[in-house]
Amino acid sequence: MPRAHVLLLVAVIAPLTLLQACGDDDGASTREAGSVVIIGPPPPGGGGSVSAIGTGCVTKGATTKVPIANVQFGLDEFSITPPDEISAGVNRVVVKNFGEEPHEIIITQAASPDDLPLIDGAVDLEALPDKVYRVQEFAGNTICEGTFDLPAGDYVVFSNLEGSQGSDFERGMVATFTIA
Repeated sequence: MPRAHVLLLVAVIAPLTLLQACGDDDGASTREAGSVVIIGPPPPGGGGSVSAIGTGCVTKGATTKVPIANVQFGLDEFSITPPDEISAGVNRVVVKNFGEEPHEIIITQAASPDDLPLIDGAVDLEALPDKVYRVQEFAGNTICEGTFDLPAGDYVVFSNLEGSQGSDFERGMVATFTIA
């Protein structure tokens, strides 16, 4: 087959394959993806912090629908900073762990952290409502992301990992936000 015909064939088939792969939510509750980025300025001695987006990042409650917005959550020892504003619908949630320790985020509808069921200072994940959005544990100085279809309402976001000094939740790694 002449080269021009092969290129034409690829130009026609590749977009069709991409469209097929980018369809509606396939119902899977866990997603993994990957690429590498640098976060923060390089240290004075040279080099930099290489952080993975997606590599080793696992989400729960994710969707494959096209996001309407990108929102960012910042994590540090031991705080969570949600975005100022989030619109209801499909959002690409970027979670930047600026701390040295691993963290996660769990997003659930609740008006206050006081509304969450606790067991021994940590949130009882089994007792939460069915719809929970989660970026599971990932390393410090790393960026992970997930795409979630978030309805309007009041939310609590927290990390629930257990450490030598108790859970992230009981150490104050919790915040509230509203989706309009």
